[in-house]
Amino acid sequence: MTLLTTGEVYKITGLTERSIRYYSNLNLLKANKNDNGQLVLFKSDFEKIVQILAAKITGYKLKDLIDRQPSLSCIKNDMTQMITDLENILFHLDLTDSEENLMKNIKLLQNYNTRYLRKK
Repeated sequence: MTLLTTGEVYKITGLTERSIRYYSNLNLLKANKNDNGQLVLFKSDFEKIVQILAAKITGYKLKDLIDRQPSLSCIKNDMTQMITDLENILFHLDLTDSEENLMKNIKLLQNYNTRYLRKK
């Protein structure tokens, strides 16, 4: 198996060593040290990185992922729901012709904020 240093991972993905170290400290990633003391990851660890980053997008907090690591399938379902909700918001944002529609927009945006941005 190919080992990649955090510098190599950064060049490929843009994920910083600090992030890798943090994920590793939380036991979300199993970074190892090579003979030179550098943190290294297997290419197979990239799947876990995808899962972590996707979970963050859908509103999971990293510390919550320690106890409950949702499957990629579950995360994809969450993303699909987010897209549906955002499309609904985009549609309604054009409807600002009355005070009633403005209030509906505020409610939609507040619900989205509560559901995703303050989630879990």
